[in-house]
This record gives sequence, C-alpha cells and structure tokens, in this order.
Amino acid sequence: MATTARNQITIVDLNDAKSVQVYFTASQGFSQHYNPDTHKFSPAYPSANNVITPRVYETGDPNDHLARCTNVRYTINGTAFTASNSNTSYVVGADGRLTVKVNLTGNLNVTFEADYADEDNIVSKIGGSFTVVRNESSGALFQVVLTCPKGNIFDKSVAGDLTVKAQAVRGGTPDTTNVSYAWTQFDIRTGVWKPVASGRSNGAVLTVKPDDVLNFQTFKCVATDAGGSDAAATAEEIVTFQDLTDPYVLELYCPTGDKIVNGTGSTTVNARVWQGGTKVEDEATPEPSRKFTYAWMKLDASGKPSNFNGTTSPSKAGNPLTVGAADISGKATFVCEITKK
Repeated sequence: MATTARNQITIVDLNDAKSVQVYFTASQGFSQHYNPDTHKFSPAYPSANNVITPRVYETGDPNDHLARCTNVRYTINGTAFTASNSNTSYVVGADGRLTVKVNLTGNLNVTFEADYADEDNIVSKIGGSFTVVRNESSGALFQVVLTCPKGNIFDKSVAGDLTVKAQAVRGGTPDTTNVSYAWTQFDIRTGVWKPVASGRSNGAVLTVKPDDVLNFQTFKCVATDAGGSDAAATAEEIVTFQDLTDPYVLELYCPTGDKIVNGTGSTTVNARVWQGGTKVEDEATPEPSRKFTYAWMKLDASGKPSNFNGTTSPSKAGNPLTVGAADISGKATFVCEITKK
C-alpha cells in the first residue's frame, strides 16, 4: 500500500487561515521536442495547441476555484499577456487558461498572477510559475513523451479515472515500430520503483484510479525500441498525480513535551490524522477501529537512521510512540508515516 501521509515531530496549528495553492496542467505536457535534422516538433503546437490550465485550491477544499479569479495575467519570458492583449501565439481565455499555439524557439518561463476572491469576498493576490521546456535533439534521438488528456489532479470536478499516454519519439517523429512500454510507480516508503497495480497499464496508456493516489503518486514509463528498422534504444519519463479530494494531514503532538532533561525520564509522541479539518483518528482510537498503520523512523543529529535503544532497528510501529532518555544523544528526529490498512 502507498504511504498516506508523513510528518516529523512538530507543532501544528490547525486553526490558521486557509491558504490558496495554484497547480498547473498542460494538455500537451510541459516539454516540446525539436529535431534540427528533420525540422520537426513533437508535439506540434500549431496543430495540437498546448492548453495550460491553472487549478486553484483552498486548503482542505477539493474544489477547483479558478472561476473565482479575475485580472488573470501571464508573463511569458518577460512579456505580459491578458485576455485583452493576446496574440496569435499566446491566447489568454476568459476562463483563465493559456493556450500556446506556436512552436517553441526556446524555453517558456511563465508566471501566473490573478486576483482571488474567497467565499467571504476577501480579495488577495495569488500566483504561480512553470516552465515549458524546449528539448532539441541531434539526429534520431529516442525519447518518450507523456501527456495527461484530463490532467493529473483528482478533485471534485473529476468523475472516474485519469489516464496518462506515452508516445515514443525518434528524431522528433513518432516511433511506432517495435516499441513497448513498461509502467512502474515510486514507493516513497522503500525508495524503489515497483510495478503498478494489475490491470492499470495497457501498452502506451496507464489508467490511474483515485485509490492509486494518496495525496500524490509518481509514475514512470520506460519505452523500449527492440530494434529492427531502427537502432535498439530505451527512454524513460516520469509524471506525478495529485489527489486533492481526500488529503490527510498528520499531526505529531508531545503531551509531555519535546525535551528530556538531564538524560532521565521519557516522553510520548502522539500521532493524529486529520482530513478536511476533521480528526479521523488519534492515539486514543481503539486498535480494531483504526484505519491506518503507523511506522516510525528514528534519525540521529546528523539525519542518519539510528537504532532505538535496546533494538537492532531504527523503526518502530504503533501509536503513540514512547521515547526514552537512552534514545536521545543530544538530539533525535522521529519521522512518522501512516498507511491505509
């Protein structure tokens, strides 16, 4: 199972004002490939426009609030564009989206700015930035391009699954001969890539279900050309999906304080799980009723794993965690990860 949430020992104020985050999705991805030998672009934006969509969220709210934005402005490589001064290359729509209609001559460094009105009609400035990269290959370089037709963010507007499509490209031209695709996903707990769930991949297409993404999940595609009419080659690319419909927040709390005095005594670290401002479970939740498992990692003052006193492991399980004086040599950090059962 994928890790649901992670935190280190800290003090969390859950009553702070809501913050606004801006994410971006691109219908043709955030890179364009150009082959100077064939003079071809992939994808070619004049025929397949790249539509950049800002996704605006308030903390704990899975709804996209782009519609609350006014005075939208994009600054592209130093030049500002709005709905009133768009041109044939860059079009800012009334809905706040940016459409790129021209092939790139270099990287596009883009800054997004807007006025955002919250539900109380309090207006604030918000913004974000992204880069659309122009990759120039020499000769028949083998690459793989990933696109997400419906975006890579699960929110209230998404009904069902999302997909990511892979296209092998050689020298700026789609390569469909003797090409196969393999998909894996990154396991943040073990730090390794593992196979995606059964039935998710179908050749060049990966189907991502909401249950596959707990807060965020990174997937990797490896394209392999077996050779024949072209030289054998491999290429890989990654894409990250986010789930904003059910974000979990992990709070770590020390009722007995986060300091051990004079090398004696102990302290307790409680883990509490929140979702949308509501506490889901905590250290007092009976074990049979718990939805999550709790894994702890001890790090020493230099940030390296350090065994718990009397054990041969830097890991422990359960909630709460009791930390004895013998576990602390000057300073130690305890990392907690929760995973859905």
